[in-house]
Amino acid sequence: MNRLLGSVLFPGLGHLLAGRYFKGALLAVLFSLTVQTLLMGLVWPESFETTRPVMCGLALGIWTYALLSLWWGLRRAEHTTSTGQSEAVLMRGIRAMLANDLSAAEEAFRGLLRLDDRDVEGWLYLARTCQLQGQHDRARRFYRVVKNLDSRRKWTREIDVLSGGADPRPSEATP
Repeated sequence: MNRLLGSVLFPGLGHLLAGRYFKGALLAVLFSLTVQTLLMGLVWPESFETTRPVMCGLALGIWTYALLSLWWGLRRAEHTTSTGQSEAVLMRGIRAMLANDLSAAEEAFRGLLRLDDRDVEGWLYLARTCQLQGQHDRARRFYRVVKNLDSRRKWTREIDVLSGGADPRPSEATP
């Protein structure tokens, strides 16, 4: 938060505080040059009258870019933290599933989906847990959710096998 405040005060300062020295220095220098030109326009208004709107727009653009860039970087760092948390919840659910504690596994997978409702693995494991509990209608519904979320079709084979639509063993080719 202090980094974002730093960029509000002076563009580039937040990047410098975050350890992005090149980007921070570049933004600070560019912003300083545009502000210097604007200040020179106050001293000699007739010589800088035509460049004043351009410099104002440039200063505003640099300031806005600095804020958005820093905000996006902070969001990315926050997402990385939540991804690590998601991994821990997923592992807890898998351990419960392997220990045949299906209610704890379902609770863990639901917790994972509360963190990220587009987590394909979370939906897949929740569907499998429901299937193992004998709740086949719910399992089919969750498998449909996985198919809708799996745009790269990475989990197609697993969905077909787990939902009972395919042979788990690849067929052997005859010579």
